[in-house]
Amino acid sequence: MKLLNQEIWLAYPKLVALSKIPLPVKSGLQIGLLLAKLQQPYIAIERERAKLVNRYGIEDATHIVNVDFDNPKAGDFAVKFGELLMADWGEDIEFEKAKLSTLMSGDCPHCKGAIDIPFVIDPQILLPLQEKFIELVE
Repeated sequence: MKLLNQEIWLAYPKLVALSKIPLPVKSGLQIGLLLAKLQQPYIAIERERAKLVNRYGIEDATHIVNVDFDNPKAGDFAVKFGELLMADWGEDIEFEKAKLSTLMSGDCPHCKGAIDIPFVIDPQILLPLQEKFIELVE
């Protein structure tokens, strides 16, 4: 599948966060496989972002280079970083969407029997993933 650098750059950290949530084995494996496929592209994109930060950023008192809004080169950084993110990743990345159930099995707090409970995830994790990387199933 053809992906934009932006899709990879936004999805990878969210997949890492999702991988820290206890999931059923199949869903966890699918998330792990997605992480494996996106790791090298993400590292390459992040390396280019770091080069842009070093080029356009200003070192602060703690010796960390940042591109703040009041930086006169912030606009140039934004343009170059935007160009990087909007470019296609050069290779097709083959993967299957991870399937996440909207319900998880749990124990009833009263009778201790098995029940289905809604699976709750922060929307900030789901938004960058919902179109190309995950599929919600009932």
